[in-house]
Amino acid sequence: MTRYLLVLLPLAVRAQPAMPEGAGKQIILRECTACHLPDHFTKYRHTPEEWQAIVIRMSQRVRSISKEEIDTVEKYLATNYPKLDDATKLNVNKATAEEMADRLGLTLDEAKAIVDYRQRHGTFREWGELLAIYGVDGRKVEAAKDKMSF
Repeated sequence: MTRYLLVLLPLAVRAQPAMPEGAGKQIILRECTACHLPDHFTKYRHTPEEWQAIVIRMSQRVRSISKEEIDTVEKYLATNYPKLDDATKLNVNKATAEEMADRLGLTLDEAKAIVDYRQRHGTFREWGELLAIYGVDGRKVEAAKDKMSF
């Protein structure tokens, strides 16, 4: 009998993820599930700064949400769905030139060009951004893309 009841439940109800309890959960379920399925939030991992930008952008589409609720959602998402560094990959936004040369197969001059560019222009979001750096061999960058994180 129980399995027949599952057929009658809407897909969104059956697909609800095991979101951790917390103050932000109820706000997300109340405000965000009008456009997103409940499991949408469990699929992504971001830094606190990235979550902040996402929540601020999305909160502009919500009819009635207070600043305190926005802060609560940001903290909830950053705490429960943090960006995790993959130990097998080199974080190009944190690595030294020597680490990049050693682990990515770049020359030391190419790696220094990446670090210099990063210091002048800010962090990278994806490997393709490295292709714009003068003095860095794009074929080497593409060959090493699976060894990189950001």
